[in-house]
Amino acid sequence: MFYKFLEILQIIANHGLILRRNFRIILSTLVTMSCMRKISPLILVFFAGDLAVALLYLLNWELHQPFHKLNLLLDLDGEASLPARYSSVQMFLVACFLAIFAYTKFDRKNKASWVLSLWPLVFLALSLDEIVQIHEWLGSKSDIFLPGGTRARTIFSTTGIWMFLLGIPFLVFMLGLIYSLKKYLGGKLPVVVKLLAGLLIFVGSATGIETISNFVQPASAGHIIQIFCEELGEMIGGTFFLWAADELLATTGFSLFSE
Repeated sequence: MFYKFLEILQIIANHGLILRRNFRIILSTLVTMSCMRKISPLILVFFAGDLAVALLYLLNWELHQPFHKLNLLLDLDGEASLPARYSSVQMFLVACFLAIFAYTKFDRKNKASWVLSLWPLVFLALSLDEIVQIHEWLGSKSDIFLPGGTRARTIFSTTGIWMFLLGIPFLVFMLGLIYSLKKYLGGKLPVVVKLLAGLLIFVGSATGIETISNFVQPASAGHIIQIFCEELGEMIGGTFFLWAADELLATTGFSLFSE
């Protein structure tokens, strides 16, 4: 154990300069973005958090995953890990912000108001999914549509076909939802751009990049990089959602963070 600890310290020392340099670049970029675009502190914290959570996973792998409990804690692909809880909180905040916005705009006589109430419910479901992995469960059930009822002998042996049965319909549903709320998004182009960016990054990572896992060797360097890119993309997409929700909420005069 002592020699293992010394090996870990040596690896950290070898990578320390690179990590410090990268973090300085990241922090400098975030500060510059904040000054130029007046990004709220909350959004900066989450962008930094996205990178930190993903890089910790990568660093732990680089250190050859020395401690089992730490591996479980930092696992980007895990169910009860730090990244899963982080993403769940991220989506829950989006749901809260959109719930407040929907409450301030709600009008029983207006049908669009009822559609507006769907927004927080969607992100609440996404928050729960991060913890209980609903889409993975539905994905496993979708194997009944494959030859022999199993994904084992298909090109989608790792993921199954949930991306086509759930991912694409979700993308279409969200685009339709954004369009249906044009009354509330009119004149708010920056908010619309952030919503669309978040949606494309989130869905693209969750479906497109995850599909690559069917073609890489499990536990290989390629597999680790695929997980890193997929989960980082999902978290960044979530932060764009949060950014849009924060700015949307600010238009009502009720915002804890936006200027």
